[in-house]
Amino acid sequence: MRRTTLIAAAVAVLCSAPAFAGDLMTGGIPLGNASNLGVISNTAAGIQNKAQQQVMGVQAGGGLAGPFGTASNLGNVSNLAAGVGNTAKQQVFGLQTGGGMGGGVKAPFALGGFNSNAGTVSNSAVGIGNTAQQQVKAMQFGAPGALFNQNLGNVSNLSAGVGNKAQQQVTGIQK
Repeated sequence: MRRTTLIAAAVAVLCSAPAFAGDLMTGGIPLGNASNLGVISNTAAGIQNKAQQQVMGVQAGGGLAGPFGTASNLGNVSNLAAGVGNTAKQQVFGLQTGGGMGGGVKAPFALGGFNSNAGTVSNSAVGIGNTAQQQVKAMQFGAPGALFNQNLGNVSNLSAGVGNKAQQQVTGIQK
C-alpha cells in the first residue's frame, strides 16, 4: 500500500513539475527541441592558391529532448577551387545521431520523437587548370524507438571550365 502511494505521489510530482526553460509546456511534460547546424567550407580562389582542410564533426541532437521532442542535425560541407591553377583539398569525417532519449525512450506508452539528419557535400573545380579533391566519411543514425527518423544525404561533384579536375571519395552509412 505504501509503495503504491509513493509511486502515485512520485508520478504526480513528475507530471506537474515545470518543463525546462524554453520548452513548450504540456501539463509538465517537456516537448523539447534540439537542433545542430555545422557549416564547413574550404576555398582556393584566384590564381595559384592552395587550400587544405581536415575536419571531424559530431552532431548529436536530442539528448533529453523529451519523449515527444524533435532533434535535427544539419551539416553542410563544401570544397571549391575557382580561378586559375588553384588546388583545394579537404578531408571530412561527420557523425550525426538522433536524440538519445528524445525519441529513444523505451516506455510502454512513449511514442518517441521526431529525428532528422541532413548532410550536404559538394566538391567543385571551376575555371582553368584547377584541382579539387575531397574525401568524406559520413554516418547518420536515427534514434532507436523514435516515431519518425529521417536521414538525408546529398553529394555533388563538379568540374567545369578548361583543364579542371574534381575528385571525390564519399563513404556514407545511414541507419
